[in-house]
Amino acid sequence: MTRSHPLHLAGLLVCLASLGFAYFYLQKTLGLEPCPLCILDRFIFGALAVIFALAYFEKPNRRDRIGYDIGALMVALAGLGVAGRHVHLQYFPPEGLGNCGAGFWSLLDRIGIEGAIASALQGSGDCGDIQWTFLGLSIPVLTLGVFVLLFALALADMIQAIRQRSEEF
Repeated sequence: MTRSHPLHLAGLLVCLASLGFAYFYLQKTLGLEPCPLCILDRFIFGALAVIFALAYFEKPNRRDRIGYDIGALMVALAGLGVAGRHVHLQYFPPEGLGNCGAGFWSLLDRIGIEGAIASALQGSGDCGDIQWTFLGLSIPVLTLGVFVLLFALALADMIQAIRQRSEEF
C-alpha cells in the first residue's frame, strides 16, 4: 500500500495559503487590485494546488508520483517565469510602459487566452507599481520566492521517490 507524501501536502498548503493571502488580505482587506501578471500567478498557484492535491489524496504509486512531481516542476517553472518577468518589470521598467493597460479579464474577452497571456507578459504600468511590501520585498519578489519553494518541494519529493525506487532493486 502506498502512503501519503508530506511534501505534496506541504505544496498544497503553500498554494492555498498564497491564494488566500492574495485574495482575502491583499485584494479584499487592503483593496489592491491584481495586475494581469498577478492574475497569471494566481492561475499557476491554482494549477499547482490541483497537482499537489491529486498527488497527496490519490496516493499514487512511485511512477505516477514522479509524474505528478514532473508536472509540478513544469508548472512551477512557468510560475518562476511569470514572477521573474514581474520582478524585472518592477525594477527595470521599459521605456513607454504606459500607465495602465486593459485588465486581464477584458483582454481575455477581446483577444482570447493566448493574446491575453502574451499581453500580460508584456506588462502594463500597473505591473511596474510597487503597491505593498513585506520586509522590503514587493509582492512579485515574494511570489518568486514562493515559486522557488514549490519547485524545491516537488524536486525533493521526486528525488525521494527515485531513491525509494532504486532501493527496491
